[in-house]
Order: sequence, then C-alpha cells, then structure tokens
Amino acid sequence: MTRDTRAGYAASSPELEQWLARHIEQGFDAESLVLSMLRSGYDATFARDTVNGALGHRAPVRQPPAAAPAPARQPVLQAATSPVAGSNVFRHEGREIPILFALEAPRVLLLQNLLDGTECDALISLARDRLHRSPVVNPDTGAENLIDARTSMGAMFQVGEHALIERIEARIAAVTGLPADHGEGLQILNYKPGGEYQPHFDFFNPQRPGEARQLRVGGQRIATLVIYLNSPPAGGATAFPKLGLEVAPVKGNAVFFSYKLPDGGLDDRTLHAGLPVESGEKWIATKWLRELPYRSKG
Repeated sequence: MTRDTRAGYAASSPELEQWLARHIEQGFDAESLVLSMLRSGYDATFARDTVNGALGHRAPVRQPPAAAPAPARQPVLQAATSPVAGSNVFRHEGREIPILFALEAPRVLLLQNLLDGTECDALISLARDRLHRSPVVNPDTGAENLIDARTSMGAMFQVGEHALIERIEARIAAVTGLPADHGEGLQILNYKPGGEYQPHFDFFNPQRPGEARQLRVGGQRIATLVIYLNSPPAGGATAFPKLGLEVAPVKGNAVFFSYKLPDGGLDDRTLHAGLPVESGEKWIATKWLRELPYRSKG
C-alpha cells in the first residue's frame, strides 16, 4: 500500500476491497464506510471514490466533517470488529465465526471456532520440532532475553511460510479488517504444567530505547489475537486484571483485543497475563498486529 504523507493513504488492496464488500453486505451505509476509512488514515477523496465505486453509486456519500480524519493511520480494525446490530458472527469463505462476547472499551472479542480441530492439531505438529524457550524484548537494549516471568516454549513462523499458515492469516485479516502484511509472523507457544506469562503489555513503550527500535519495522502494535489450540483440563486462562476478566482456553476459540486509542494513545487496560497451567499443557497461537506493514528486520 502506498501513502501520501500529506493527505493519507490512497491505494487500494485486496484486503480493503474484501472489507468493503463484507460491510456493504452487512448493511453499513456509505457515510459509515467513509468515516471508518478516514479513521484508518485514508485520504478523504480516495475514501469517497472507493466507497462510491464499491456501492456502484447506489448511495450518495455526504461530505464527512473536517475533523473526522485521524492524525495517524489507524487501520480499519475498529469497524471490522463491530458487526451491525443483530449480527453475531463473522463469515469467511463459508465459515461462520460466532462472537461469544464483546467489550467496547477496550475492544475485546471472544471468537468461537476461528480454527477447527484439524487446523489446531496441524499447527501444533508444525511447531513441535522448532520449539525454543520464549524470550521477551529488553526495553533498554532491544535484545531478546529470557526471563522468569515468561516460561513458555515457542516457535515463530514467517508470514505465509506454510499453506496452512497462509490460510489462517487470510482468515485473521478478514475478521480484523487488517491486511495480512500488517501482522507479525504467527507464534506458536507451549506451556507445560505451572507455565505462565505474568501481566504485561503487548504494545511497545516508545520512551524505552530498546522498545522504540521495534517501531522501525512496522510501527506500533495495535492489537493482539490469541488462538487456543487445545483445551487444558485446568488453568491457563488469559486474564485481564484491570478488567476483572478471564478467558478460558478452549480449542479453536480466539480472544482479540486492541489497544490503540482513537487519539493515538495506548490503552493500559489491556494489561494481560497467561495464568499458570494447573493440569495438562496449553498450546496457543499468537498474532500481533501492527499499524503499518511489518518487516521482520529494520
């Protein structure tokens, strides 16, 4: 996607076309679609022309208010994770993905059956032979270090590395409305009994030099999707301590949460943790989503 830094993004993509088609089908009107694109940083004229083209000029698009464009690009994530009233599912290539619950602020969704059992098992099989102790980014140096707060084993995959991963990434893009190239590589994590990840944020602190380095390869992280690849007998929930919320790990389900605020700030209510696994083991797949196309190296 190209960008005019003075006016905003002004290039189409397959993901944008799919997003428009899906939301037109769901009943969004022209003005709502244009405003969503403006909040995502698209150029106003490009947004109006693109929406008019997608609608086949069936509905007039009113001039949006001058204050509507966001100061920095925020992808169409917010609108794509807000189906019209009465719609409780996302749909992608014949698959229905029910929404089990939704919070508005911060935006948190629990999705049922994002993956089927066969896909979950296949991801675990792909990861088994490349598991290593999971590091975290040192906030001062940017180096990846091992710490006691994170005890999982992990396997990182490149975007589109495998046909299965490419298919899942397309599904994630359809649900979030964010192009696949805005996602970091899928990370498969395994927690043994007692394994946990203590409370933390997924976004980067630009005031810390080590974390600021991460912003050069795709901008800030704006949302996370955690997919549960198995159902541990006990423990292993994803907890949001500031929300009083715990999400039980159920095979095939996924929890999505976004932390980029409309004013460009970061929502600290998305503090979260992987609670200790009490029985059995836990497998998850994590997808971190960026505000810009992601490059694995700066």
